[in-house]
Amino acid sequence: MSVLDKRYEIIVPCSHIEQLPCILNMDVDALYFGIRGWSRSNRELEFSIFQVEELCRRSHGKGKKVLLSFNLMPSPMEVEQAWITLREVLLKGIDGVICSDPSLAMRIRDSFPQTEVHASLGTLILSSEEALFWGDIGVKRIVLSPHLTLEEIQELSLCLSHRGIETEVMLFGVRCQATLLGICRMSSYFDMNLENSGLRTVIWSGSSKRSGVCYRTCAQEWKEVSGREWVWSPQVYWDIEKLPALLQSGVKAFKIGSRGMDWERLNTLVKALREKMREEESYV
Repeated sequence: MSVLDKRYEIIVPCSHIEQLPCILNMDVDALYFGIRGWSRSNRELEFSIFQVEELCRRSHGKGKKVLLSFNLMPSPMEVEQAWITLREVLLKGIDGVICSDPSLAMRIRDSFPQTEVHASLGTLILSSEEALFWGDIGVKRIVLSPHLTLEEIQELSLCLSHRGIETEVMLFGVRCQATLLGICRMSSYFDMNLENSGLRTVIWSGSSKRSGVCYRTCAQEWKEVSGREWVWSPQVYWDIEKLPALLQSGVKAFKIGSRGMDWERLNTLVKALREKMREEESYV
């Protein structure tokens, strides 16, 4: 069976072009990546524009979709440069964009109607009204936060399914008290500097929600002086036990987060998820 014929999708990160052959041999349906200068990952975990065409060609040859993670909120001075960069990447043949900015979502819809738009975790969707707003501007899929309860996910999935809008859940990632629904409250927002992005422009760096570099505080080990674990210490979660209920609720896609993860660990997670998914599909 082709991965494109499967009822449910598994989506994984692709950190750099050297990792691509390993991911293409995994039992996944799509991969997502960040573009240099416009990503919340470290620079070594981003793709240059010149690598995107190869990424698409090789991924499509294996029947896998390519999604750009463009889930930043550009400031007024960044909006046009963000669109110039995004348009250049879209012309390379990617299948979809994961974004948080409504204006960018609408511009993709109007200029590239064949390209899927997914509403990122950073859209802060908590209610069906918010979800339907994104549906009204052309979003095909909404990525729901792992902070939501199963009951909330089920309610949103049911509401959106009547409008033909898919839902997606991140099953693996870092859950931190300093981060709510994809918005980091401990980012480097207040330490912004101008720098050359390598994309023929000077941009603001320092904001994890815009084009800059995140301090990755969620990935650090937090300890009190006494040695006890601090209350804000982030926890890596693996919510595979929720899979049966999520399948029953109508969730379409399941994402594994953490760009920069070594491919052996990623492959182990994918195998476990696909095996569990096959066990449960017959009951859905």
